[in-house]
Amino acid sequence: MKHKQKSSSYQQLINRIHAETKMRGWNLAETAKALGISHVYLTSITCGARKISGLSADKQRVLSRFLGISMVEFFLMAEILLPEDFVPGTTA
Repeated sequence: MKHKQKSSSYQQLINRIHAETKMRGWNLAETAKALGISHVYLTSITCGARKISGLSADKQRVLSRFLGISMVEFFLMAEILLPEDFVPGTTA
């Protein structure tokens, strides 16, 4: 089964999760525990099977802090917000 191609910003966010996990010397199970989500859920996010937008707002905030990025940057990388959302007069 082929996986859906992830966009560059979403893949960048996944890469940041992996890099931060590695920098801390943790595995994904330890990261998931620190974030307050299940290991299975974090794994499904990092393999692209689930979107980060499915996390609660509190968990998204915890994840953005874990990554050391602002919520705006997090929302852009998670594709919850798009760059065109910041251009007046454009609608989806």
